Amino acid sequence: MVKIQRNPAQRQSEIKRLLLAHGALSVDELCALVAASPATIRRDLSHLQTALGIERTHGGAAMQPLRPAEQNFAYRESQDVEEKRAIADAALKLIEPGSTIFMNDGSSIMAIAKAIVASGIELFVATPAVNVATTLSENPKATVCLLGGFVRQTSLATSGPFAEAMAAQINADLALISPDGLGAESGLTFTHASDAALAKCMSDKARRTIAIAVAAKLRRTERIGALPLSAVSEVITGCQDAALLQALRKRGVKLTLVDSGEGKDS
Repeated sequence: MVKIQRNPAQRQSEIKRLLLAHGALSVDELCALVAASPATIRRDLSHLQTALGIERTHGGAAMQPLRPAEQNFAYRESQDVEEKRAIADAALKLIEPGSTIFMNDGSSIMAIAKAIVASGIELFVATPAVNVATTLSENPKATVCLLGGFVRQTSLATSGPFAEAMAAQINADLALISPDGLGAESGLTFTHASDAALAKCMSDKARRTIAIAVAAKLRRTERIGALPLSAVSEVITGCQDAALLQALRKRGVKLTLVDSGEGKDS
């Protein structure tokens, strides 16, 4: 069961995420997923119909057809939800008010962006992720710099020499990097060379780099290396695999372990 969303804005955000991931859901299904009454769900759907243009159906609601990139991201955002929320809470504690930070792209990074908005913390954030920048802009105390570049249709993020050139002009206190894979031997790895290059640029221009990795990413090594573990001051993860964690510790990496929600319904 997903954690109860007592704040209406949080509950409505959860309903939006569920509709994006599933396409359509009934009121009864939404009641079970967000632990709210039918009357509450119907009020939320009426609000979302006005605010987002969702389609009300007989006994439920549906989202307008999404572009492939939005569908892909909605699916990824629906995976490891509790772990990503716990990672976001841990990451938020490491961000100093008034600091300058880099954030790359991905659903784990989006979870951190939502935590930043909820906190109302004052920050300067540079990111290549169009959707992350849009979310962060909801925090009136956040100055958001969207790194310009070539937008990849599958990631909703920019990359390439223009994005790297912009990042190279920023002196950051912290870089929050979510790689596609992370390993004791391989370090932080990515599927695309341009994403790896931008992550390295962000890390090089930050005083401190923190890697964000759900448990599944500690079991993957992608084709392009970006950063060795020696460049990372801390790894935040919900991984419970003792052997994988021990391998990282032997590399001198500081680990912050969060509750991954393993063994729970989600």
